[in-house]
Amino acid sequence: MTYFHYTNIESFFYMVTTKKAWFSSLAFMNDEMEGFDLKQVLEEVLHLKHGEENCRRSLHLIEETINTYLRTQMSFSASTLSDDISQWRAYTQLGLGICIEFEDGFIRQGDARKIECIYDKEEKRQAIVNNRSLKANDMTIESLLDTHDGIREYVESIINSLVSFKNASFKPEKEVRWITINQAITDKPTKFRPHRLGLTTYKEVPIYLEYEQSITIGPQVPDQNLKSIEDFIIKNGCSGSVTKSKVTLR
Repeated sequence: MTYFHYTNIESFFYMVTTKKAWFSSLAFMNDEMEGFDLKQVLEEVLHLKHGEENCRRSLHLIEETINTYLRTQMSFSASTLSDDISQWRAYTQLGLGICIEFEDGFIRQGDARKIECIYDKEEKRQAIVNNRSLKANDMTIESLLDTHDGIREYVESIINSLVSFKNASFKPEKEVRWITINQAITDKPTKFRPHRLGLTTYKEVPIYLEYEQSITIGPQVPDQNLKSIEDFIIKNGCSGSVTKSKVTLR
């Protein structure tokens, strides 16, 4: 499978020279409706399955813990769309960026999970219903929340649903995510970087440059960069061609 990661030239330069990608905290998602979507769908499903009282208790637990857990969930995103105008607009400044085409195997860290985002409400509802810890079973939701391990299992199940949820308005993006957890005990010290929503944490994850297939320079990047970027990737052991975007940004 082939994927496309849109980014600015500075980030592209960093990825190639260090052979690492930035996995950013999911607490700083570009879709600020994602948490709202999860709560809305969970409320509907839990109310039907477990009644109003347990539903309220579950949702209160979600609201108290979800942001803390999300901070440790680190994500690297790509799309299945090649040279797409919406991606250039969303992830580069006026088309001044790079699109990296790569195949499975590009992300080197073995514990990174690949997740295809879910957009439609019915698919989200079904994902929750199918979740082993969130669906109706012999163990009632009340007894599950009465133990420390039960609460941890329940919250992890909520997070596993949330990491794949995006608002339906983002469906044209066809986003795929690689998710890993930032373990404070085993990982290197937390790093920070500026983000349009503030100051986000991130994690450096090794990549295999040989899985890079091509580079497309953005519609507003001057043409003389075709040769300089080609020389740059060859020097750093990348394969693939360098082409100019065919998109016109107005």
